[in-house]
Amino acid sequence: MRFFYMFFTKKQALLFIPLMVFWLILSPALTVEAFIIGFIVCSGVVAFSKDLIFNEEETSLYSLAGLKNFVLFIITLIVEIIKANFEVAKIVLNPRLPISPSFVTVPNSVKKDTNKVILANAITLTPGTLTVDLTDEGYIVHALTKEAGEGIKGSKLEAAVIKLEADEK
Repeated sequence: MRFFYMFFTKKQALLFIPLMVFWLILSPALTVEAFIIGFIVCSGVVAFSKDLIFNEEETSLYSLAGLKNFVLFIITLIVEIIKANFEVAKIVLNPRLPISPSFVTVPNSVKKDTNKVILANAITLTPGTLTVDLTDEGYIVHALTKEAGEGIKGSKLEAAVIKLEADEK
């Protein structure tokens, strides 16, 4: 194990090991070549993402509370995506096609840059909405209906991201 830490810190190992396991699961055959290539690729991912993932000021996933809140954020995101899928399907399958596309400015209540991007991407992943721009004042979101656009303000996703940020203080 000491040999392993010659290459990685403990935090980097927390990223490397799941990546390597995932690589080996996806490999069609468990050969020495697959292991060596996986080691090189996973090491490269860890090396190139160290400034983003291992920046102590930007992430709190290394604490138990931070990890718990991140998992709750992912669950909230999945639930919101499923609900939005049904809403978009209801709109699209309606013969009258009751859409009212609009741009909505959502005030920015998130402080850290990484969390702003996480929220912007979560909004984009939700069907019927697309984050067009991220400014200091807020997010410019294109929504399929005006109600969907207005529903983003103070949404559960935003609350989950703010909760992520609360652990970082």
